[in-house]
Amino acid sequence: MKVLDKKIEFNDGNFIPQVGLGTSKLTKQSGIVDSIAAAIKEGYRHIDTAQIYGNQNQLAEAIKKTNINRKELFITSKIWNSDHAYSDAVKAIDRILEELELDYIDLLLVHWPTPKRLECWKALEEAVEAGKVKSIGISNFLEEHIDELMKVAKIKPVINQFELHPALPCHSLVEHCRKNNIVVESWGTLIRGKCFEVEQIVELAKKYNKTPAQICLRWAYQLGYVVIPKSSKPERVVDNSNFGDFELTKEDMDYISTIKEYRDGPDPNNFEF
Repeated sequence: MKVLDKKIEFNDGNFIPQVGLGTSKLTKQSGIVDSIAAAIKEGYRHIDTAQIYGNQNQLAEAIKKTNINRKELFITSKIWNSDHAYSDAVKAIDRILEELELDYIDLLLVHWPTPKRLECWKALEEAVEAGKVKSIGISNFLEEHIDELMKVAKIKPVINQFELHPALPCHSLVEHCRKNNIVVESWGTLIRGKCFEVEQIVELAKKYNKTPAQICLRWAYQLGYVVIPKSSKPERVVDNSNFGDFELTKEDMDYISTIKEYRDGPDPNNFEF
């Protein structure tokens, strides 16, 4: 099975393609149309965006140019922090649908665990009941945020998308998600582009005749994480899906675990909301 064909089942019975295309910082100027076209042609069917990316209108335009059937696509978006109050979240959901030119969103996430995250969750639950959203989840939630949500949620989160890569393996958070039947999704899988500077990753890339990016993606894929690599360059969009023809050994995985750990993105407990 090609990695782009692999799907993971949510706790609500829906499925997500394990490999998708990230679109953070992709705009019309940075080549989002070409990236989407290359991705669809290669076989990507999962596309990840967010309100704060400012590219949902361009994403809709790019998808239309591919002439692909909507039912074949899996679209993720996220509600930004400034819209987490209940009434604002309700409006944000309709705005996201309008910008993406969709009748429904496959997956909608609370982008960060702001103080009003539970209000936002209530709006997401109502959107599911109204048929506007198929599945709902969380992003950048730590163990304590998950526990708080699980106590009050009528609909349980299906996924948690957070910074997760060979330099930040988040063993405890991964285990906590799995204990609660929440799928783990990695952002920053390529160590936010710094994988090309990590000795262990570079060595394994030479061993397998692969790119450092492909080593990181294979690492996450073998651990069962959903991954959403991005690139504004069509050739790299294609390269980022070509990691299905090799497998990292246990020794290789152990070697990757020797990478010095650090967080490259914002800390969810110390983030300016």
